[in-house]
Amino acid sequence: MIGHIDLIGRAAYGVLCIAGMAALSVPALLVAGVVGGIVFGVRGDVGKALVVGLGTWGAAAAAGVLFVALVYTAWPLAADWITEWPGYATGFAIAGVALALMALLLVTIPAPLYVALIAPPLGSFAVGFGVAGWLGGLRAPGAQPRERPRVLRRR
Repeated sequence: MIGHIDLIGRAAYGVLCIAGMAALSVPALLVAGVVGGIVFGVRGDVGKALVVGLGTWGAAAAAGVLFVALVYTAWPLAADWITEWPGYATGFAIAGVALALMALLLVTIPAPLYVALIAPPLGSFAVGFGVAGWLGGLRAPGAQPRERPRVLRRR
């Protein structure tokens, strides 16, 4: 029975949340490259269409490599509790929220570029580190310590 998750396992889960951000950004970047390339191509700016299309596809490739590298290094340290579906679902939910925050900071809110690129992954790591103690069935009824049955004395 898992009694607690050590700091290395919690940090590994935080890193896996950042890896989830990279995994979710790959399809978003691929779609943005196609749509952006088409929009600029229709407007007649072929050079900008190529730069946007190929640039976002390059960023998607870099995000894919980052995903593989982070998962390869952090997965063995996350222990067995990550292999259950609540661990995956929670990690991808944290990553999705952090990725949406990053997009919001990059596109709509006038924030410095370094804040928009660094704050969401750090927040994803911090939330993943904090949430990791609730994963792996730690709060499930079967994982709770059992009380010893009381033996009644006969008189």
